[in-house]
Order: sequence, then C-alpha cells, then structure tokens
Amino acid sequence: MEDFSSALEAIGECAISPLLPFSPAFQVIQEVKSLPDFLMFPVFLALRPQDHSTSASLQDCPDIEVIHTMTAFTIFANEARGQSQLSSDALKYACQNWVFHLSRAPARGPADRMLNHEFKLFWDRCLLSWLERQWCLKGLRSCLLMLSEGQKLAQ
Repeated sequence: MEDFSSALEAIGECAISPLLPFSPAFQVIQEVKSLPDFLMFPVFLALRPQDHSTSASLQDCPDIEVIHTMTAFTIFANEARGQSQLSSDALKYACQNWVFHLSRAPARGPADRMLNHEFKLFWDRCLLSWLERQWCLKGLRSCLLMLSEGQKLAQ
C-alpha cells in the first residue's frame, strides 16, 4: 500500500508542460491522474513491477463491467510486463538511462542538431511504447521522473 501512496503522490506532483505538444505518453499520465482512486488502484496493481509472488486481483469489485475492463487491462499489462522482462539487458539499460545520457550530451553543432532531431522523433513517435516498458520495469515514479527531465530536453 505504501507503493500505491507513493505513486499517487508522484502523479499528483507530475507537472506536464503546456508548451509542448501533448504526446500519447502524457495523455496516459493525464488519464491515470484523472481516475478515481478505486480505479487507479487496479491500474497500479496491474502495471507495477512484480516480484512474481503477488498478482493483481479484481474479485472484490462489485461492478461486472469494471471487472471485465480491468481483467482485460490486467491481461494486457501482464503481457507487456512479460515482454519487458524478456528484453535484453542492453535494451533495459537504454530504456532506464536515456534521459541521463541525453541530458549530459555536449552541444556540437551539426551532430547536436541531428541528436535533437532523433530525440524529437523518439519523443513524438515512441514515447508511449517507452512509457509502457519503463512502467513495467521500474514503476510509475521512475517514468514520471524521466518524463519530467525529458520535457526539459524537449523545450
């Protein structure tokens, strides 16, 4: 439960820059932010990094439509988590450290423009896929911290 409280706090503190185009990854964060706690909790359970000794359960939910929706979401999340865990160590490292490396890259004229172009392509086209993978690997708080740093680079 402490992890969930921590995630709620991180979502509440997440500031999304209105100066940047609203990418799908930030739309997901906004959607999660707008969920009532009783729906946010199953999302949190489904997408948190697991130690394989626990699993998400929706048996206590009284609304059958919510049960079916959250079951489908949990299946999706389990598949995404499984794919994330099967990733190579190099891909996991890149997923978890790209912001760190980009934020420390020196400006070098044409090479800097090319890096900036590639970053913008990633930011516009691949950020949602990254969010899914990173959330499954390291949790929501990690995603929010990296998105915050990434927003600084995108401006």
